[in-house]
Amino acid sequence: MIDNEIESWQEAVSSLNDNTFFNIMRLYLGDIKTPYNKQRLISQLASFIKNEKNTKAILDFLDEDDVKVLSAISIISKVTKDTLVEFFKDTYSLGQLYSKIINLNERLIIYSKKDLYSSKEYLYINPFLKEALKPYLSYRLVLENPQTESQVSEDSFTISPNFLAAFISYLKIKKISCKADGTIKKNDLNRLEMIFLQKEKCIQLLMTSFINLSLVKEGEKGFELDSLRLEKFAELEDSMQYALLCAAAVSRFSKAGLQKEAQLLLDCIASIPQSGFTKTSILRLAFLVGSYSEDGSAVSQRGRFSQILAAARSEDGAEAVQNADLLDRMISAAMAFGVLQKKGLTGDGEEVYAAGTFLETTNEDIKVLNIDSTFTVSIMPGLRLKKLLPLTDFLLIKKCELVTEYEIVRQSVCYSFDYSWTPEKICAQMEKYSYYELPQNLKINIAEWYASYSSAAIYKGYILKVKDNNITLAENNPKIKPYLKEKLAEGIYLLNIPLDANISSFIDECGFDFLGNLRQSERPSMNLSFPLLRKSQEISMLKQKASYEEVSGQEGQKKIDELLLLLNESDMDENKKENLSHRIKSRMILSKEQLLNASIRSEIIEADGMNFPGKVRLLESSIKEEDMVEIVMPQADGSGKLFTMVGYPKLLSKQTGEAILRFEVEPDKENITILVSKISHIKRMRF
Repeated sequence: MIDNEIESWQEAVSSLNDNTFFNIMRLYLGDIKTPYNKQRLISQLASFIKNEKNTKAILDFLDEDDVKVLSAISIISKVTKDTLVEFFKDTYSLGQLYSKIINLNERLIIYSKKDLYSSKEYLYINPFLKEALKPYLSYRLVLENPQTESQVSEDSFTISPNFLAAFISYLKIKKISCKADGTIKKNDLNRLEMIFLQKEKCIQLLMTSFINLSLVKEGEKGFELDSLRLEKFAELEDSMQYALLCAAAVSRFSKAGLQKEAQLLLDCIASIPQSGFTKTSILRLAFLVGSYSEDGSAVSQRGRFSQILAAARSEDGAEAVQNADLLDRMISAAMAFGVLQKKGLTGDGEEVYAAGTFLETTNEDIKVLNIDSTFTVSIMPGLRLKKLLPLTDFLLIKKCELVTEYEIVRQSVCYSFDYSWTPEKICAQMEKYSYYELPQNLKINIAEWYASYSSAAIYKGYILKVKDNNITLAENNPKIKPYLKEKLAEGIYLLNIPLDANISSFIDECGFDFLGNLRQSERPSMNLSFPLLRKSQEISMLKQKASYEEVSGQEGQKKIDELLLLLNESDMDENKKENLSHRIKSRMILSKEQLLNASIRSEIIEADGMNFPGKVRLLESSIKEEDMVEIVMPQADGSGKLFTMVGYPKLLSKQTGEAILRFEVEPDKENITILVSKISHIKRMRF
C-alpha cells in the first residue's frame, strides 16, 4: 500500500466539515468522548476499516451496481462525479448515480478530495480496501463483450479515397451552397443524392468536416476548395484523414483540440475487440482512452508539472471539452463514415460495431482507369487520395459506388485549364493509369476545348512587366522562370503567386534590385498544416486478463435481515430505530456491535408530499448541513407525470401555508424556485 494514498485519505477525512466528520465517527466508532483528537479518531477509523471482520462485511455488502461504479473509478484516471454521470448516462439516472456515489462515500469504500492544481474534486478508492476489492473489479464490468445473435448480411459502406475524390470532384466543378447553419441546400443535396446513393447523412457530415477543417472556403457561388490545404490533407495516412474528418464533423476545434479528439478516436477503435462492442460500451471505452496520455500511460501517473500544465490548459479552455454529447456525436460520425461498421445485433436488439475494414491503397502508379467510347471514365479502388486528386482534376463525378464513374466534359476540362493543365499533361496523366491507349477522338476533343479556352481569358494576380533589354534575363533566370505562369505579351507575365502571398520574397530572390517592394501579410503556415497523429494503439489496460470474482449479494442480504431483526427486538425509541433501519438498508451498519454502539441523532431522511412540516424540516437541516437532496415533482404541463432532479437547497422562505425553495440543480448549477407544497417526494442525500 502506498503511503501517500493513505495520507491522501487521511487529509480528505480531516477536511470534512465538523458535522459530517462527527456523524461518520459516531456511526462507525460509537460515542465520542471529550476531549477528542481528530487525528486519533481518524487512526481509529482506519483500524476499524482494516479489521478483518469489518473488511469482509464491506465486501459481502457489495452489489452489482457497486462494483460497476467502483470499476469505473478504478480505471478512469482523474474521475469526478460529472465524469461518472456522463460515463453511465445510458445506465443510471442522475439521482441514482449521485445516490450511489454518496452511499459509497458513507460506507467508507471511496472518498473525494480536491485537486491541488485545479478546483476539481476527484474520487478515489479507499487505500485500506484497494487490495481486497481488486478481485471484484474489472473493466469488463463496464465494457461488456456482447453476444451477437444475428449477423449483418448486406455490404457495409466504408469511406475510401475513391469516395473522397468523388466528393471533391463535385465540389471542384459544381461547388456546394449551404445554409447559415452549415446544412447543404436542397438543390445541391438532390444532385448529390443521385451521385452518392443513400448517403445523405454521410455527405452532410463530410461537408461539415470540410468546412471545419478549412478544406473549403466560401466563394460567391458557394463553398469552393482550398487546393493548397487539400494537398496537405491528402498527404496524410488514410486512417488519420478519416479520424480528422470524424472529429471535425462534431465541431470546429483548435489545432490541439482537433489532435486530441482525432487521436482519441484512433486509439478507441484500435481497442475495440474483433467481436465488437455496443455503442454504449464504445462511448465508455472512449472515456477510458481519454484517461491515458499520448505515451499510453494513465494521466494520473504524469508528473507534477504536467498536471499543473494540464489543469491550466483546461481552465483556459485550450483543450477540447470532453463530454458524453461530443463523444456520442463523434462515434456517430465514425459509424456514418464506416470507420465503425455494424456487425450485427444482440439478443436485446442492440447494434454491435467493430473497426471498419478498409481496402488497401498505395502510392504506386497502378492501372485503375478505364475509358469507354462515351468518354465515361471508371476508376477502381487502390490509389491513395494523394494520387487520385490530380487524376480527377479534369473529371466530373457521375456515380460513386465501389468503382467510381466520371465523365470528361468541357466544363471539367476547362476547370483544369484554369490550373495550368494542358492537353498533353491531361492525356499523359490518364495514360499513366489506363489499361489501354486513349481514344483518338478524346484527344482531339480536349485539344479543341483548349483552343477555344485559349481564345479569350480573364486574369487575376501579380503581373511582372519587364523592358526590352531585360526580357531575356527574366525568361532565362532560374529563380524567376518557375514563377512565370503565362506570357501575356512581350515583356508582360502573369505570376503564379497567390494574391495573399508575400511578394517581397520573390523580389529578393529574382535579383532585380530595381524592383520596388509590394508587401502584404504572409499566409500563415498554420493554415496549411494539420495536427500530427501517431499510429493508433490499444490502451494497455485492455491487454490485461479480464477475470474477476462475481458478487452474489446473498451473504450481505443475510446480514441485513439479521441486523433488522436484532433492531426490531431492541428497546430503542422509534425515531432511532427508523434512522438505524435506514442505515442498515444502506449497508452502513456492518455488525451487531456497531448497531448497539452507534450514536445516531434522530433526523428526517425522506418526506412525502402530504407531510408538509416534514419536508420543511428536512430542507432546513439540508441547507444548514449543505446536503444534497433528490426532489420528485409533477410535470408543469398538467399530465400528472413525475420527474426527478437532484441538487442543493440554498434558501427557504416561509409564508402562510407555503414555503418557497431556491434550489441549485445539478449538474448545470441552474437556480430555480420551487413551491414546497408541490414536491411529491424529497430524499436527503447525506455526505
